Amino acid sequence: MCLLVELGLGVALLVGTFFTLAFSSESYRHSATPLHQALNGLAFVLAVLPLLLTLWVGWRRFLSDRPFDSLPLGMGLPLVALVACAVTAFLAIMGGEWSTSRHRARQELEARLALRAAVQGGSADKACDLVAADPRASAEDMRRCREFIESRPDAETRWTQLTKFADSRGGFNTWHLGQTGLAPDWEWGKAVPVIRHDQEWFLRTFYETWLARRQDLPTLEDLGGLQLALQSSTRYLGWDARAVETLRTQVLPTLSARLEAQEPRLRALPDMDPWVLDAIRDRIQSLQTKPDEGVEPLPPLPGTPSPGDIGVARMDDTGALDLWLRATPTSGNFGDVYVRRASYDSEYEKWMKYLGPLRPGELRFIPAP
Repeated sequence: MCLLVELGLGVALLVGTFFTLAFSSESYRHSATPLHQALNGLAFVLAVLPLLLTLWVGWRRFLSDRPFDSLPLGMGLPLVALVACAVTAFLAIMGGEWSTSRHRARQELEARLALRAAVQGGSADKACDLVAADPRASAEDMRRCREFIESRPDAETRWTQLTKFADSRGGFNTWHLGQTGLAPDWEWGKAVPVIRHDQEWFLRTFYETWLARRQDLPTLEDLGGLQLALQSSTRYLGWDARAVETLRTQVLPTLSARLEAQEPRLRALPDMDPWVLDAIRDRIQSLQTKPDEGVEPLPPLPGTPSPGDIGVARMDDTGALDLWLRATPTSGNFGDVYVRRASYDSEYEKWMKYLGPLRPGELRFIPAP
């Protein structure tokens, strides 16, 4: 019976390791370092070893003529080996992923430094690439990007630069809050748009350029990208109040009128999905009527903040945390970014430790990490 249990545990370890390595290899398919690959191989060998050892011990116990008493630990040897190999295999897998992550981070840093050197050396055409690649891009970096976009002679070349800040489907790229310096490194549950400066200008220019390059009927792909862009142009997702208000009052009326005039012809197209048109109309209506949906208004500040404070926090009556943060650690106003952390969120306890004891209704300034 003991041998069967050890065989079962050995098979479970082998199968578990196999699937873990399969998922890990897929996640790091294009970037795994040689050390990562070697450690993955070691982990697989370690996963096989306890099963082979269990079979050998079973052979010694039941089939061999050699005395079994001379075997160290007897039937307990496979179990000890299984525990040791499982722990070592786990450490090998974690070590491999850590080495690749460190290598990738080093490569990204080197690429950003090279990009910054090129921009500062006069390569104006790379200014927007720098803003899109650096979570700590400065207002000066954004100014250079803005000037380059505004210098483009037509809508199509401006659009090429603007879409560097959008993903392949059309939604805006984001940074995790910890990457921007607006929270400690462990805050990965909240994302904010890559554009951290000149948000008002960017949103207006983005949608005006979309309109300018599509004087005829937009394609389904164009409308799908527009729907995702509108979906991610909200206060709750990290755009400041001025940007959303400008979008609501200056851009959306024109966009809505254009689409409304084209809607009968768009719906008549054979490859058109009516759901996309309905989703765009609903999103425009939501932005126009509820621009601050999901965002608590900033309460009166509890005094004068220190120069290094990045925001203000409050615990509500339910124990949840409301956080009103600047656009960047050194610029913007409190409330440009809003974060809510309920007690069941994984970051809640970390925020409580970072802020210190809070009473319901109490406001406290948030120091820079």
